This record gives sequence, structure tokens and C-alpha cells, in this order.
Amino acid sequence: MDHGGKERYTAKYTLSVDSKGEWIVDTKTELPGKLHTKTKEPYSRRRALLLLAVTLGVSLMFSLHLSGCTRRATPPPVAVDPAPGPETPPSEPEAPEVEHLEGLFLVSIGNNPSGRPPSGLKEAAVVFEVPAEGGITRLMAGFSTKVGKIGPVRSARKPLVQLAVGFDTPFAHCGGSDDSFEIIRTNNTKSMDDIYSAGECFWRSNDRSAPDNLYTSTDKLIQGAAKRSFGVSIPDFYQVGTLSGAPALYIAHEFSNSTKYPNLVEYRYQSSSYVRLINGQEHVNDNGESIAPAALVFLQVKTTYPTGKAIEVDMDVTGQGKALFFSNGVMCEGTWEKPSLKDPIRLNVGSNGAGLEEGMIWIHLVPDLAKVVVSESLDHR
Repeated sequence: MDHGGKERYTAKYTLSVDSKGEWIVDTKTELPGKLHTKTKEPYSRRRALLLLAVTLGVSLMFSLHLSGCTRRATPPPVAVDPAPGPETPPSEPEAPEVEHLEGLFLVSIGNNPSGRPPSGLKEAAVVFEVPAEGGITRLMAGFSTKVGKIGPVRSARKPLVQLAVGFDTPFAHCGGSDDSFEIIRTNNTKSMDDIYSAGECFWRSNDRSAPDNLYTSTDKLIQGAAKRSFGVSIPDFYQVGTLSGAPALYIAHEFSNSTKYPNLVEYRYQSSSYVRLINGQEHVNDNGESIAPAALVFLQVKTTYPTGKAIEVDMDVTGQGKALFFSNGVMCEGTWEKPSLKDPIRLNVGSNGAGLEEGMIWIHLVPDLAKVVVSESLDHR
């Protein structure tokens, strides 16, 4: 018998009968380095068979013992990490999907200190800024994409209503000056007023005090416009392109005539946009994001300062005038025109420039372009 293992054990057995009739067991065992042989032992037949059986059993157990002691267990496979491949750069977070509207919706928004930060203003396609009372300004923002919260919604002003009439698109506000209401009444303006005509399109929040806690959304404005059969428009009032002109990285204008109530608006051209500041503080949305238009426009508009009226500044946005355009870090002179109240305003970039960059455009109505400060360096001082 030959038993496997790393060390070989061999046992051979021979059973025979001699001439005298005796049973003879001839046993030969072999271990590595040792040899033992015993032959021709006489046994009775029964004893010989028993001895042979016992010997075979012992031999088998011994063989298994040797095999178990000498055979090495196969080690479990070792996991080997694959060779590292080129690192995959982290993917940019996906920008939220923008839902475009069928037209432009205009909203009058307060810009007084207690009304900041505004909501939704960063998502506006166009913003008009006009002087109001006490050195503050009033904004009218136009939205062409879905926005969930817009405000604070404030009262209308005459030049803003004149612009809204020309665009022939819904205009949301909360009350207004006497001269703005005169235009609304006599020109079938698509007015959506929280006080008199469209209260369901607005809500008031609890985190601010009135009047700076009134808000709306594009969903509510769409529903309100549909209820009143107000059509919407997509105004095309300026040319899109790349502006050519003199370098202009810093722009500023002081809207207030009172040193006690300053309202200095500044812009710094950074990363293809104009970061907006008010009195040295960055103008941010209610989520802390910086408001940074892609292009700026300053329109010189006929301005009077009536006495004895609550509204200290009167502007008339009809006719034509000079304009300054800022885009792509440069400045170009041009003009604006609005032949009549119901005509949309048109911005005419001068012959030196092709157009304005796509994105938010912020349009300022000012009495005198000479008071607009422009510098080709951010370190303007």
C-alpha cells in the first residue's frame, strides 16, 4: 500500500502457507530514512487473518496521521487590489434646471435698507433702477424664468409704469404714486395691484414688518394674468453681442443728493460680471448670493424736482437721450429712444460696439451721465 503525502509511507503485506501448513505473514514497512522488515512469522489461519486486519488498520491510521501532520493547508487567496487607474476629477454640481416662461413679468421691488436683502432679484432678466424719495431708489425687475419668491413688492413710480406700458406685459406692484396711477387708468395698463385689483397674487411674510414683507411668485403672476386675459410679451429692446470700447472695470453713481442718506451704487467687473455694491456693502440676494449683472446701462433722462409733492423726483421716459453701455469690461457711448408712451424703449449701442453680453442687464435712469464715475482700474482711488 502506498499512502500519499509530502513524506511517503510504504507498507507491503504477504500472506502465505508453508510446507507444514502454517500461515505465514510477511510484513515489510518503510519510512523515509528507516526500513523494517519482518517475514515468515507462523500463525494459525485465524490469528494470521486477524493480525493482518489489525496491521492494515494501524497502518492506515498511521499513514493518515503522517499525511495530516505533514500536509500544509492551502492558504486562502489573498485579495489583491487592482492597480490604481487615473483619478476621475470630481464632477461639477449640476445647475438647477431653469424653466422659461412664455413672456416677461415685471415687478416693482423696494430697494430701501429695510427691504434688503431682496428675494428673486438675482434671477431677473432685466432690472430698471430709478430715483425715488429720500435718496433711495425703486427697482422694476423683469422675469422670464420661473422664480418662487420675488420681493419685497412695493409701489409703482411714474417712469416704471411708462416702461411697463411700452413693453405691454403684466406689471405687479402694491399701490403707486398719483402720476403712476394716472397712467394706469388712462392707458389700460396690465396692472396687477395688490391693493386694488390682484390681491390673490401676493402674500405677506412674518419675518419682516410691513411694507417690506409683501411677496409674489411667477406662478401666481401667471395665474393672475390668465384670469384677467393679460397677454405677455418678450421685449427685444437691445442688441446682444460683444461690446467694443474703452476699458472700464469700476463704475459708480451716487443716487442721493443728501450726505445724511447716501446711496452710492458701485460695480466691480469680476469673472465676466459686474459685482454690485451699495454704500460699500455687496448687494446680495436673500440666499447670500451676490447680485452681479452681465451688462450695465445708464440712461440720461429728463428730470425735474417738483416742490410741494411727496415724490421728490419726476422723470419722463419718453423721447430720447444719451446712454452709457458697459459689458465685457469695456464702455461704449450710445443712445436710447422711446418715441411715445406706448412704444417700447430701445437701446442703441454706438457704432464702436456690437452689443451687450447675454444675461442680466441692469439699467439705471439718472439725471446726468457726467456724474457716473468710470475707471479702467479696480483700484480707482
